[in-house]
Parts: sequence; structure tokens; C-alpha cells
Amino acid sequence: MQKVLEGANIKLASVTTDILGKSSRAIIEAIINGEEDPAILSELAQKRLKNKKEELKKALNGLIGPHQRLMLKTQLAHIDFLDEQIALLKRTWRV
Repeated sequence: MQKVLEGANIKLASVTTDILGKSSRAIIEAIINGEEDPAILSELAQKRLKNKKEELKKALNGLIGPHQRLMLKTQLAHIDFLDEQIALLKRTWRV
């Protein structure tokens, strides 16, 4: 995911420590859904990341096309699937 974001000149990883954390995920989901305005995207920051809104605006100033959106959507769905499978395995092993 980071490579797709970087290819679109979106430097989210330079501002946040976890590109799959709550704030980053909300930002990525907004990007997938078509939001491009760095000011609006930066408003999705939560907790400590709220203090970095100006940095976020700069990092989120990129150009993302339909192909990158599709790639991000597909990768996020795959990560969610893997997380579900891990949770299932953990529940199974506790029996």
C-alpha cells in the first residue's frame, strides 16, 4: 500500500508511524472513495496525529488516479481478509 501511495506522491508514512492505524486507515478509505483535498483528509487525523495536521496536508498533496484507488481498495480488502483469518485461527487454537 505504501508503494502505491508513494507512487501517487502521497507521503503518509513520513508523518505517521503506522499506515494501517486508525487515522491512516480513515484517510486511505477516504482516498479510495474519491476524496483528494489534503485539508479534508487531514481532518480525519485522530489522537496524536491531530497535532501534525499541517505536515499531513503537505504529505497528502498528491495525484491519485483510478488505478491507484483500485489498487488501494484491493490491498485493503486483502489485509482485512488476512486479519479475519488470523482471528479465526486464534479462536480455533484456543479450543
